[in-house]
Amino acid sequence: MKKVLPFIYITFGIFIIVGTFLQFFKDQDSYRVLFNFKTENKYIFLLVHGLFAGWFLADGVKKLKQNRES
Repeated sequence: MKKVLPFIYITFGIFIIVGTFLQFFKDQDSYRVLFNFKTENKYIFLLVHGLFAGWFLADGVKKLKQNRES
């Protein structure tokens, strides 16, 4: 499981990025940021989702490097 977990994190981060950009390019009245929190500003939506995606990607790459070293 230790060897598969980094790839799951990286895949999840990529899915967040793709989903975020698909929603970002649609004009909507409000965007769901997290759970039940909503915003009308699409750039805040992009920022929050970008932070979460970056966190998953960075953690996945870090775990992948740790697995390769050991």
